[in-house]
Amino acid sequence: MNNRHSRKTFISDLMTSLVDEGKIKKIPPAWLTSLSSNDYLGLARHPRVIDDSVNALRIYGTGATGSRYLSGNHPLNEELEARIARFKSLEKGVGRIFTSGYHANLSVTSVFGTHAGTIYSDSENHASLIDGLRLVKKAVQVFPHGDWKWVLDHVKRTGASRPMVVTESLFSMSGDFAPIPELYRIVREKEGLLVIDDAHATGTVGSKGRGGLDFFSLDFDPDFMIVTGTFSKALGSLGGFAILGEKARTILTSLARPLIYSTALPPAVLAASCSSLDILENSSHLTKSLQDLSKRWQKELTGANSSSPIISLRGPLSTLRQESSQLAEFGFSLPVLVHPTVPEGQERLRLSVNLTWTSGIEKALKTTFSERMGVSR
Repeated sequence: MNNRHSRKTFISDLMTSLVDEGKIKKIPPAWLTSLSSNDYLGLARHPRVIDDSVNALRIYGTGATGSRYLSGNHPLNEELEARIARFKSLEKGVGRIFTSGYHANLSVTSVFGTHAGTIYSDSENHASLIDGLRLVKKAVQVFPHGDWKWVLDHVKRTGASRPMVVTESLFSMSGDFAPIPELYRIVREKEGLLVIDDAHATGTVGSKGRGGLDFFSLDFDPDFMIVTGTFSKALGSLGGFAILGEKARTILTSLARPLIYSTALPPAVLAASCSSLDILENSSHLTKSLQDLSKRWQKELTGANSSSPIISLRGPLSTLRQESSQLAEFGFSLPVLVHPTVPEGQERLRLSVNLTWTSGIEKALKTTFSERMGVSR
C-alpha cells in the first residue's frame, strides 16, 4: 500500500525547496494587536466613516456586481476620483481609482513603462512597482536607494531620452523620503515621467496629509508626473488611485488590464473613502498630531529628527527576534522582516506610529525597547 504522505510530488518538492531557501512565511496570530498597522490616523474606526459606509451598504447593497466597464460604474466612483484628485493635486490633475493600491501601481508602471525610454527604479521600491515593471519586459536600471545623482549620471552618460523614474515618496520599509525635487528636475529636462507611489505619505506628511509633493513644496505637474496611492492606509478604507493628466488617464483607462478586468469597488467602500477624505480635509489637527507623535517616538527609539510615522528598527537578528517575542507576550504583533521583503543583512522591525495607540501599547514599547531608548545620542 502506498503511503500518501511519503510520496514524492511536485508540491512536496516545491515545499522542500521553499523550506531550504527560508521562504516560508507565517501569518501572525489573529488575537495579537498589530504594531505595524497602516491605519495611522485611526480613520478605519471613525464613527462618521462607519456610518457613511453603513448607509451606502443599506442603500446600494454589498457588491459592485462587475467591472466599471460593465455594471460596476457606480456614481460614487467618479465622486471619489474627483475628491482624491482635488486633495492630492489641488485640481491640477484628474483621478482614476482601482480595487487596490497594488493594482494602481501594477497598471501605471506596466502601461507607461512599455512606452517609456530608459526605466529607473529605486532599489527599495514596493513589490507592486517592481512587479509592474517586470511586465514591461525591458531592462530596468535599479539605482541605489535615494541616489538621484546616480540617475542623473546614467542619463547623461547614456543619453537616455524620455526616462521613466519610479520611486516611493515615503518608503514603506525604511521610513525615509525620496529626493523628489531632484528626480523631478531630471525627468522634466529629458521630457520623461516621474511615477511617485504616495501610499504611505497620503494622510501622514505635508499639510493636511496631502503627501510627498506637498512635503517638498512642489506642485503636481500633469505633464511629467503620475502619483499613485491607496485608500487602505491612513484613509482607513480600501482601493488604490492614480493622479495624472487627462490624456494620461485616457491611456491608462484604455490599456490597464487590472482596471479593465477587475470587479469595481463596492459602494460602501467608496463611501467610506469619501468620508475619510472629508474628515482629513476639514481636520488639520489629525495629520499634525500624527507628525508630533511620530517625532517623539522617532527621537526616543532612533534619535532621528523625523516626522515619518514609519520607524525602522535595525539590529542583530537575534535581538530583533527577542524584541518581537517580548512584544508578543504583551499581546502585540511586530514580526521581524527578512529577505525578500528587505535585503539580506538588513533585517528589521517596522513600527508604525498610530494616533490610536493606548497607554498599554506605549508601556509595552518602553519596556521592550528600554535598551534602545537608553542609548546616549
